[in-house]
Amino acid sequence: MTPHWTEQRDQLHEWLVSHPRILIGCDFDGTLAPLAPHADEVCLPETTRAVLTRLSAQPGVTLAFISGRGLADLRRRVDLPGAWYAGNHGLEMTDFAGSIVFAPAAVEAGPALRQVLAELSPALQHLPGVWIEDKQLTLSVHYRQSAASCHAEVEQRVRSTVRGVTALEVRPAKCIWEVRPAIDWDKGSVLRCFLEQIRIPSHAAAFMGDDITDQDAFRELPDGWTFFVGDDAGSTARLHLRDPQDSAELLQWLTEVRSAR
Repeated sequence: MTPHWTEQRDQLHEWLVSHPRILIGCDFDGTLAPLAPHADEVCLPETTRAVLTRLSAQPGVTLAFISGRGLADLRRRVDLPGAWYAGNHGLEMTDFAGSIVFAPAAVEAGPALRQVLAELSPALQHLPGVWIEDKQLTLSVHYRQSAASCHAEVEQRVRSTVRGVTALEVRPAKCIWEVRPAIDWDKGSVLRCFLEQIRIPSHAAAFMGDDITDQDAFRELPDGWTFFVGDDAGSTARLHLRDPQDSAELLQWLTEVRSAR
């Protein structure tokens, strides 16, 4: 099993005090905010928001939030000035000026996505608890609230609808099937992009996430700090966090150590 973060507290402490500038990246759902039956019900705990606010105020600390949610939705739920944001698994992101930038070729898949949505909506409407979130650049087919007996059918219908549409691909997430542009761009790509723009090396960066898609971000930090939140079976992360509350406790400790350096 991956070690809990407290088992490498000394190494983390050394990392925090030795680098003048660091980047700490976070997923949102299931990492900072507890999961809920419906995606619209997920919210950032106020105690976590307060910790993030104090951490972002530390000299040399940059925060980046990278989520599968749409960019506008993510920014509204986090609402932390001065942070970097990326939504739709990095397909849309902010830049130095706070302007919205799209990943290469992300927008071009729009017509194909609209066609898949038109076909997929009636194909899934007979399945209680299954719903499609239209995030403009991607679609999220949620089945967390549905019966386990229909999960295989959800996957089959999503894959068969997208099959043959060369502009799109299907990727799994937690109780979600993601329909997204078939381009070489993911959470790792946008994390690398942020690091290059801010000019912070990978060994001075950390990322925490709870989903399959967060493994892409872990890939970009082979010499940095990576944290998987929840059941870490199959995770490539360096350290383990139990749940969003544990994430908040780590962030609180990071803040205390950084402020005392």
